[in-house]
Amino acid sequence: MQIIHIAIDGPAAAGKGSVALGLSKALGIPCLDTGAIYRAIALFAYRNGIDNFVGKLGEANISAKIINNSTHVFIGKEDVTKSIRENEVSQTASKVATMKPVRDYATKMSKDLAKGQSLIAEGRDICSVVLDKAKYKFYLTADNETRARRRHAELTEKGKQIPYEQVLEEIIERDTRDKTKGGLVQVPDAVVVDSTKMTVDQVIEHMLKHVHGK
Repeated sequence: MQIIHIAIDGPAAAGKGSVALGLSKALGIPCLDTGAIYRAIALFAYRNGIDNFVGKLGEANISAKIINNSTHVFIGKEDVTKSIRENEVSQTASKVATMKPVRDYATKMSKDLAKGQSLIAEGRDICSVVLDKAKYKFYLTADNETRARRRHAELTEKGKQIPYEQVLEEIIERDTRDKTKGGLVQVPDAVVVDSTKMTVDQVIEHMLKHVHGK
């Protein structure tokens, strides 16, 4: 059986998760949210103190499974998939993702999940590190304001009353961290897709045309 890997990189709130799930349904290929792994590590750091959590990572027993095409993450036996979506955890994830031991830990988990099976993975450094040999690579982006509006709407829907201006500032700060220390790069062989003026369905259709045509 042919193994197909599709790698999707891009900055925060560009729509990577929704697009990856759409591709997954269209192609029948499991989808891995690598950001969930970093968020699980961030939650562990949040609970154990961000200054000294790295030395405890080996004992953290963090794991990830794809269940019903959704990435579930665990700390020990606890399913923390919902807990990792808190805004505080998101900001912590961006910070801990700059640490080499954390990146090595998350990369190994992601690569292990991709072994021997077709997979769509989205996050940062997917095209350059995690699925660097993938046949299909995409860099999904959008302008700052669009991404901030998307993130703000997501938080509002969850009942989080955070000013749009604060969300925009956090998006810009996160971009800086991700690009300087977080592994976010645009590899030369990735197809760049700017979703600023595109719906999720339009992005999915665009990517599917590339996959079927390559």
